[in-house]
This record gives sequence, structure tokens and C-alpha cells, in this order.
Amino acid sequence: MSTNVAKPAKVAIIGASGTYGTGILARAEAIGVQAVVITRSPHKFKDVKPTTTVVDAQLDEEEKLKQAFAGCDGVVSALGDDRKKRPKSHYLPYIWNAMKAVGVTKYIGMGSGAMMMPGETRVGFQRAVHPLLSVLKLCGVDFLEQNEWERDSLLMGKNSADGITWVLTRPVRPTRTPFVGAYVHRDKRGPMNCSIYDHGDFCLYCVASSEWDKLAPHISSGPQPKRL
Repeated sequence: MSTNVAKPAKVAIIGASGTYGTGILARAEAIGVQAVVITRSPHKFKDVKPTTTVVDAQLDEEEKLKQAFAGCDGVVSALGDDRKKRPKSHYLPYIWNAMKAVGVTKYIGMGSGAMMMPGETRVGFQRAVHPLLSVLKLCGVDFLEQNEWERDSLLMGKNSADGITWVLTRPVRPTRTPFVGAYVHRDKRGPMNCSIYDHGDFCLYCVASSEWDKLAPHISSGPQPKRL
């Protein structure tokens, strides 16, 4: 799938110093999208391009978030699913409230490849991993808690997610292979590997397009070029 058909003019990126966030920012800079990076560690972004603005803010500072989001076409979040810090349940309500306050309603988030959507049948990767996840959950270790909290909030319009138009991507194994274009599946998992650049390009495409709204597609990398 080519994601070069549509691109936003300006996006806010949360988690841009993480693995997948790095790919989102790199693709924004590569294709000329203005990026607003919200971070607690601005020193990590000394070498950004002139099209990127770095905002020093905590994710619960709603007024700062409003200022950062103003004029953006959407917000792309690469927040992780840390079970101790619980970044999604702690911070996403502030993010969604700030978005709506300045008229930004497009949100692109990330979920685990093992996360299920309503009515979805377990196949391949999900069928293999879910028995283990169920056993761990019985032992008090819930690896999907934060992802499912985000999913349920968006599906049900609760925890300040009401009025948000969203897409949740589901990559599995991040790689730093060159950009070749995202390979997207609606309900079936394709190849496990996903270039962070392919994933970043797809996230930017979803900000500008309504093709994948209210869906959680599986993202993989397209065919890698043959080495000579």
C-alpha cells in the first residue's frame, strides 16, 4: 500500500524519542510535514529540521498541550504500554481534552499486535500468544491492560475520548529497515516485521485520510528490495 496519496500539513507527535516515535518524526521530516514534538526531554531533539518544533511539556499540562496542538491536523501518539507507569490511562484524558479544546479531533494511537478488536477472530500470532497472556493475567501480570484501556476508551467514547476520530495501529516487531511502504491488514496479521519508517508513514497518512477511521489495522513492512 502506498501512503503517499495524502499527508497532513502539521501534526503533533507524542513519544517521538521512543522506537516507533522516532520513525514517525523521521518520516514527517522526510516528506515535509510540520511536526510539533511534545516532550519532557527537549535535549533529545537538538538536531531536528526547521520544520519541527519542540515543546517542553508534561503530558498532564493541559494548557501547554492546547498551545502545542493549536493548528495541527491531528495528534499521533507513540506512548508505550508500561504497566507500572500506566502512561495511557494517566495522560490520554489530558491529551484528548486539550485536542478538543482547540478543535483537533484526529488521533492516531498504537496498540499491541496481540490486542483484539470486537468481533475479531484470533488468527496466527494472536492465537499463539493469547493463552500465555491469559496465564500471566491470572498471575497478576496484564501485558495488554494499557492498550485495552486506550481501545475501550476510544470505542466507547469515555475517559474524554468522546468526539475523537481515531485509528489504532497494531505493529509487532519494530525494525530500522529502510522505508518501503506500509503493508496494512484490517483483521489479519501479515509479516511480523514492521519498519518504524513504514509505520510512521502510515500514521501520517491516517491523519490526513479517513480510510482507516475507527479501525485498528495490523501494520507490516512491504516487500524488502532484493540485495544485489
